[in-house]
Amino acid sequence: MIAAIYIGITAWVFTMILIDPDMIFGKYGQLLQKLPSWIAKPLGMCEYCLAGQLALWYYLIANWSDYNVITHIFFISIAILTVEIINIIHQK
Repeated sequence: MIAAIYIGITAWVFTMILIDPDMIFGKYGQLLQKLPSWIAKPLGMCEYCLAGQLALWYYLIANWSDYNVITHIFFISIAILTVEIINIIHQK
């Protein structure tokens, strides 16, 4: 489950810092702004959406042989909750 926390942190850093215009993925961020929101958000414009997507696919690939749907949902929830906690801390 620690991987879900790592995923949440990674999603937050990517969306809130690294896709700014003057950062390393700035060009990617500009490309995302041209896309419809339903595809841009899970690809990096929304930290919650990106954390959910990363957690969804990571868990599925990492636990293919021992899959459990309840644990999968919990894993995704932890990643998204991590982003929320970071946002609360960042606002203070």
